[in-house]
Amino acid sequence: MVKDYCILLGYKHSVMDKPCLKKVTVLGSGTSFGVPVIGCQCDVCQSDDPRDKRTRSSILLETSENKKIVVDTGPEFRIQLIRESVDNIDAVFYTHLHADHLHGFDDLRVFSYKNNKPLKVYLPTACIPDLKARFHYIFNPNSYQGTLPQIELIPFEEGDVQIAGLNFEVIFLPHGGVQSAAFKVDKFAYATDFTKFSEEQIASWTGKIQSMIASGIRFKNPHYSHSLIPETENLFKSLQIKNGFIHHLSHEVGHIQGNALLSPGCELAYDGMVIDLRA
Repeated sequence: MVKDYCILLGYKHSVMDKPCLKKVTVLGSGTSFGVPVIGCQCDVCQSDDPRDKRTRSSILLETSENKKIVVDTGPEFRIQLIRESVDNIDAVFYTHLHADHLHGFDDLRVFSYKNNKPLKVYLPTACIPDLKARFHYIFNPNSYQGTLPQIELIPFEEGDVQIAGLNFEVIFLPHGGVQSAAFKVDKFAYATDFTKFSEEQIASWTGKIQSMIASGIRFKNPHYSHSLIPETENLFKSLQIKNGFIHHLSHEVGHIQGNALLSPGCELAYDGMVIDLRA
């Protein structure tokens, strides 16, 4: 995998300041099918470029106090953390509970097992019944034999959410028949699986973000629940984003070819990309 990409975004931080976000790693940059798609013979699925090998979308946040927060746990969650040599995490934030963002949930058990304490898991309040139903053996184990994740569920609504010393400013975005949680931390923002921001949401974040990762599934053919790449580019422009990264990419988008079509200040994310927020 390509893992040596690093962007300095010019944030200043001293040891006397409050905790801040120092680094973001793209664990997965692909859409729900992943890339390559099973059985597909298209040019992107057959590409030798490691940046065209996309696991399901997830990121890792690291703070100035060396706390680690994972956003979403897709089906390749275990593989992603091994690939990036992550040996511990302090919290998990869920944007929504579609399978490509959730179904690595059971692999959280290694962290509660090794730390001998529950792992803090933050998710939208409305998602809790669905999570408990899908993983009933964890929350109602009865006679289940085996190691289970020990989880502290922490529900959240829109507004400020405190996680590992950071303030997450959370908003909800439309995503088909559900909502997906996006957030801003310091001058970084993350939004995945959405169709659009409202005018009010754009106004509230405009000029406050230096870099952002947001989804854009492909260049053309409108999708009922996902933003297209040109729409995400326009969002970056509206928010006055200096460094925009587009992820949740389908196999219709090749890394080299797609990047050549983007406007200045925008580029495609890839698995293993590191965004360094330290000055």
